[in-house]
Amino acid sequence: MLETLPSNFHKVKDSRGKQRERLNLLAYVHLRNIHGSTGAGRVARQMTEHLAMRPDINLHVLADAGDHQRIVPPAAQPWNEFRYHFMQSETSRQQAKWFLLNRPCAEGYWPQAELVYCTAESYVPVKKAKLAVTLHDAAYLEDGAHSRNFAFQQQRLKWRLLYAKLARRADMFHTVSHFSAERLAHFYPQIKNRLRVVHNAVAPHFFHAVPPAGISYLESSGLAGKPFILVPGGLHFRKNADLILQAWPLLHQLHPGLVLAIVNHSDPVYSEKALSLGGSVRLLGFVPDHALRALYSAANLVWFPSRYEGFGLPVIEAMACGAAVVASDSSSLPEIAGNAALLASPTNPSDHVDAVDCILSKAQLRDEFRARGIARAANFTWSQSAAQLKTYFDQLF
Repeated sequence: MLETLPSNFHKVKDSRGKQRERLNLLAYVHLRNIHGSTGAGRVARQMTEHLAMRPDINLHVLADAGDHQRIVPPAAQPWNEFRYHFMQSETSRQQAKWFLLNRPCAEGYWPQAELVYCTAESYVPVKKAKLAVTLHDAAYLEDGAHSRNFAFQQQRLKWRLLYAKLARRADMFHTVSHFSAERLAHFYPQIKNRLRVVHNAVAPHFFHAVPPAGISYLESSGLAGKPFILVPGGLHFRKNADLILQAWPLLHQLHPGLVLAIVNHSDPVYSEKALSLGGSVRLLGFVPDHALRALYSAANLVWFPSRYEGFGLPVIEAMACGAAVVASDSSSLPEIAGNAALLASPTNPSDHVDAVDCILSKAQLRDEFRARGIARAANFTWSQSAAQLKTYFDQLF
């Protein structure tokens, strides 16, 4: 479900004072990530949909034909109504060609394109069109954000090569928090003046009442009417799984009837450790949005002790659903949570035990954080984010 444009919407002028009727915007979207999506995939979907809603944008989508065939039917509206241009190769191979050969240019897919917008970290060569790219964070460039294994080293090398290429080629970088902007500029000072911050937002349905399918999910999962803490994001090094698994036995001693419900995919190593803690831990895996909406709403508390976040989407999603939130006081999380969450050190399990216990033990405090969270989340809407991003697009002309 989409938001409507504000009643005071008006056309904007470009940097030369010329009023633009509609911007021909070619959005490069990894379709495989927009259905049943979390994190960056959810952001790409919502931003694309809300940009497309605007009467001052003529949006076409550049995509993988195979992904279109598989993903668009279940994604349904508005994805089955967009104008598409398809790459000649599947996504990975095409991206390699773009990176190494700088062709084919975006105008070869749609000659009228004025701006190419990569909705996630990607490169599409352009001839005369402007190029804008979303960079979510600098996590793979940082020490300590990810476990330092072979996969991490591969991804870090890929990110370094890609970001260096984009630093030479892109006209504008959109990032999702002031924290991410500062860290990206730290590693690539040459892009500092091209960085523009537009916060992520809450998908509109998280502001609505729990649908019947969500209520049914709670009942079938055995969580209806039971006290539980919800951990979104799964169990991973970056999401601070080590701290969660250290802190939970202490929390369960303080609140013996409480269940720890963990949603999203988890690292198998951490899953095995979690299951060894007994029936008080529930690994729910990936859940659709109606179930996630229900879990956020029914949870006694949402716990997000992540080590590193470029934005931290689950924090404001939980707030929109009226949940009290405990999160880490690191990376972008203080910027996004404001005073609407209780924050604790990501390196100290006892701090998180104290924070969670405080919220669980004090109903008045829990209600206060719920109210603050609802008010805070209302400031993060996709129509506002799309409008702000469009303003930055106009400044390129």
